[in-house]
Amino acid sequence: MPEHTDYRRLYDRLAPFYAPAMRLFPMWRGYTEAVLPWLPPGGAILEIGPGPGVLLRKLAARHPFAAGFDLSPGMLRQARQRLRRAGLAERLVRGDIVRLPFAAASLDGIALTFTFSAVPDGHAALGEMARVLRPGGVIALVDACEPENGNRVALWLARQWERFGDSMRDESALMRAAGLEIVERREFGAFSSIRLTVGRKPGGRPAR
Repeated sequence: MPEHTDYRRLYDRLAPFYAPAMRLFPMWRGYTEAVLPWLPPGGAILEIGPGPGVLLRKLAARHPFAAGFDLSPGMLRQARQRLRRAGLAERLVRGDIVRLPFAAASLDGIALTFTFSAVPDGHAALGEMARVLRPGGVIALVDACEPENGNRVALWLARQWERFGDSMRDESALMRAAGLEIVERREFGAFSSIRLTVGRKPGGRPAR
């Protein structure tokens, strides 16, 4: 995500408490793991915004190449410790989501969970992610949403996300604008307040 000082400082402060908080809300881990079935087995995978590395540890155990990319040094330290304790490769990079340090067409899958809504320029970010995907590669994205059924509780929850500076977006439209095909879009979780969106870069093998 772009170099945004307030976000970086916020997540640096949250880093020591983020994983323990996830343990208090086990459904949160289930929400993030909705991306797993869509990431190509055996492929090179990037998680953007891995936080303390809970999901990244699973990715690193499943894929020959799994890297984490985050704005927050504090979160990257937590992820490094978690990977090290598990005896897994520590491929972690700090940087700007609109300038990913990967060659064009070098990755098979990108995962983002509760990260994309915090990115200021969603259009530029998805364009950059599409650039580094190989043909047939996928972006699997989970985030809070304004559900299509318009239920009031979920809309209230969306307003709370926005109070923290996040943006509720139509990820499908942005993925299509970046040249991706939508292969999955569903709302789930408490009050249908969470959305999974999966986009595939045309060409190559099917995403699933």
